[in-house]
Amino acid sequence: MHKSYAASSVRRQNMKVRISTTGDTIVMKFLRPNTDTRLEGYILGYGGSMFSKQFIQLPEDGQPYETEFDAEPKYLIAVQPIPANEVKKQCTGKVELQKPLHLVIGSVTPTSVLLSWGTLLKTPYEGNVMNDCLEDGHYTVRYREKNRRWNYQTCPTSDTVIDKLKPNTVYEFGVQPNSKDGTGMWSRPVVHNISLPGIEGKFDFFAYRFDIYENSSIFRPLPKSEVDSMGNPRFIAPHVIYKTDKPPEEPCSITSSLAYFPDEEGSDQNVTGPPRLPPSNLTVVTVEGCPSFVILDWQKTDNETREYEVVSTTTGPNGRETSVLTTNQTHTAVENLKPESSYEFTVTPRNELGTGPSSDPVTFSTESADPRVSEYVSGKDAIWTQFPFKSDAYSECNGKQFVKRTWYRKFVGIQLCNSLRYKIYLSDSLNGKFYNIGDQTGYGEDHCQFVDSFLDGRTGSHFLADQLPSRQGFYRALRQEPVSFGEIGGKSHATYVGWYECGTPIPGKW
Repeated sequence: MHKSYAASSVRRQNMKVRISTTGDTIVMKFLRPNTDTRLEGYILGYGGSMFSKQFIQLPEDGQPYETEFDAEPKYLIAVQPIPANEVKKQCTGKVELQKPLHLVIGSVTPTSVLLSWGTLLKTPYEGNVMNDCLEDGHYTVRYREKNRRWNYQTCPTSDTVIDKLKPNTVYEFGVQPNSKDGTGMWSRPVVHNISLPGIEGKFDFFAYRFDIYENSSIFRPLPKSEVDSMGNPRFIAPHVIYKTDKPPEEPCSITSSLAYFPDEEGSDQNVTGPPRLPPSNLTVVTVEGCPSFVILDWQKTDNETREYEVVSTTTGPNGRETSVLTTNQTHTAVENLKPESSYEFTVTPRNELGTGPSSDPVTFSTESADPRVSEYVSGKDAIWTQFPFKSDAYSECNGKQFVKRTWYRKFVGIQLCNSLRYKIYLSDSLNGKFYNIGDQTGYGEDHCQFVDSFLDGRTGSHFLADQLPSRQGFYRALRQEPVSFGEIGGKSHATYVGWYECGTPIPGKW
């Protein structure tokens, strides 16, 4: 198979790659943000056979290049734009000595791993350091089999491939920053099992899942604003990643955030015992402006694992509270968190033969409640009560049901998709039927008022009234307007929707 690639001078905001095929030739064209930008990167083929790995450095200055590639099943394309007139500026003083680096590891082949520590640093251009930056600073990587002598390697950039390792062997890794001003601390040791059978070439650990693709402008080690809506500092740590693209007026969404975390297929390999190794690289992913949930993401290190137990703990006015979730994925959302509260998370692997060792715990503190979403009173319990009610059939949510009484003498019924996406119903009585709510001027955006949200919500299934079945329900035209009861859908000019996202978590407690 032949592949060729060349840099293009197309002016774009973000660097992209266009891939086209002709016969047995694949052409990759990298589009630069502007004509002054240099591109650097590499193509890594991996996973074809027991010891195969092909590493090809991209040529300098965007020159066309053609090469013969092995028939590998997987390729990693890593390219970054570097403005030529800023290279020296970016290199200067980027090696931070005062704090230990946060090291993440991913298997490339059964005998090699990729180490990275730049994507989780405060310095946003750490990954752009060139070889001529050695005088400004560099890194020392050390690795060894458990309880053996250390091997050392000098690295000018914030990631490197360590090769010629023993397959199916547990290694310990560390990294240390160095500069003309001195030597920094060694990172916390990271233990990694080199390419267990069936999971070699696994690049889904968090830093590279989002740094390889365009999402690196969305997921960042620091928030856009270091303070929240109430002026309090946001929680920053090496194991925390911020999703920074949510506009302030837009409701928080667990569903859209989880879309960046694809589900994995389960393994059908027979297990011979309980999992032997803990999950690694446990990361807290938080959406800036959304204190009620986080997404935990981790790397699978043991092919014997079938599922994970995720334990979240916090200490509040009522003492220690614990939430336990079970998942067969390497990520999960932890919901119904309280604003301005501290949490600790651990992940434990399990299979039908037993439980393995837990991950090291990580901590996180949620930000303040946003007063633009709803009125929040610290220490006040959530007002929702779980209650199974009879409802109209039209809903895209089929989770738990909750109710609350309103000041306008109606009962609001909620059926969850998740704590931030739900179907809203109204009823005149607790034991009566709960009906859909129609909107004569929109698609239910102002119905978020029924869950005490100030926001105009995001709603699903936008159909015109005559595209919806005619049914009985409540309806109105504007926020604050009293509701009437009658026909919605059909010929009524009142639409109704399958779900709402209002920014208000329900039930808001564990």
